Amino acid sequence: MFGIISASWVKAYAGNIGNGGADQLAKDATQHGQPYSLIKLPKPHIEGLLRKRVLEEWQTSWKNGDTERKIYNIMPSVSLRPSNWIREDVIFFSQHGPFPAYLKRFHLSDSDFCSCGGIGTALHYATECIYTVSWHMRKPAPNFE
Repeated sequence: MFGIISASWVKAYAGNIGNGGADQLAKDATQHGQPYSLIKLPKPHIEGLLRKRVLEEWQTSWKNGDTERKIYNIMPSVSLRPSNWIREDVIFFSQHGPFPAYLKRFHLSDSDFCSCGGIGTALHYATECIYTVSWHMRKPAPNFE
């Protein structure tokens, strides 16, 4: 997954991506007494430690974030494994798709209205729009919207 792991010295603040993170890790190591060691660890062990740390940080960020809470309510745990969601479900639940409300939000359209006059969101098409009645589903309770 991670490929080759190598460590080398780079000039500080030379525009290299990751310098800030490396500085923070070095600071953490000095403050928490992480001793320098010449113990050689197997690559799979290091990869496992890195994978665990990345997942922990990702989970914390996902849990404490303030975006995509609708998706968080459906999928509260992060994973490196792909979900079994089909494309249409991802578009519907993320509301990132060819919906007027989405297109206007990103300045790709001047209007967020559906042809019927309602606000063109995925939920509108699935529950209210007069042009999609044959595909309607029951509207969820407000706390699940």
